[in-house]
Amino acid sequence: MRNWAVWVFALMMVSLGTAYAVDLNNDGVSPDEIVFPGIYAGPTDRDEVVTFPTSQDTWQMTYYPYWWNYGDTVYGTHTVPLGEVTHADITLYLTYNSLVPGCGFCTIDFRIAGTTVGTFQVFPEDGYGPINASFDFAPKAPPFELRYFEVTTVAGGCGSITLDESGRNTISFRGGPSPTVSTTWGEVKALFQ
Repeated sequence: MRNWAVWVFALMMVSLGTAYAVDLNNDGVSPDEIVFPGIYAGPTDRDEVVTFPTSQDTWQMTYYPYWWNYGDTVYGTHTVPLGEVTHADITLYLTYNSLVPGCGFCTIDFRIAGTTVGTFQVFPEDGYGPINASFDFAPKAPPFELRYFEVTTVAGGCGSITLDESGRNTISFRGGPSPTVSTTWGEVKALFQ
């Protein structure tokens, strides 16, 4: 009888151990993870989101807050925890859009560190957004200045727009290798993996 109880107990422990094994890298094999303290071992091509623009950035418009004149701009210095960025996905919301169908549109450059990496347009049918645009570009190392810059002037009587400043607008960056985690922090993280 004791042998039977020992076998049942051993079988329960094996099945419980299997049920609670952790597959940290989601490859279906558990546990096979290798941890190297001090080195970031996760994906290096990941999204990092910046809220831009907000009321904390610098706004320069001919008739603030209305965008319709060449040179209307908003800019600010921002950073992401990536060694460099090579892709951006913009999500832009408006609080006002009086552009007139057939003649009203805004053409806006998206600039990083003074370089135009893409241009997009806002039309009457965009309403209050979201307006989405995606750009690939040569590597840029953060921190850097982000800027929207109006490159045309809307024809007289064809309307204007205002950008939301409340924090709804975002830019999602992707890029190259992340900075290496310091050795001390890597050792602490390794204790919990």
